[in-house]
Amino acid sequence: MSARQIAGACVVGAYLLAVGFLGGTIAGTMRFDAKRSAILAELEDASSRARAKLMLLEHDAARTAAVR
Repeated sequence: MSARQIAGACVVGAYLLAVGFLGGTIAGTMRFDAKRSAILAELEDASSRARAKLMLLEHDAARTAAVR
């Protein structure tokens, strides 16, 4: 093999390594974002239910305070 072929093989190998690394990084990020979205949706639902419960308690307290 000549020096030019070795250099070309090194360039191709480095290119394939970089593309594989970047592809893996993108796939990992997409999978993480999907899990994160599910967790955040669940958290938002729980927060909404807690806020609704607190507003109901506040409304009941205000109504009973007005009666007194």
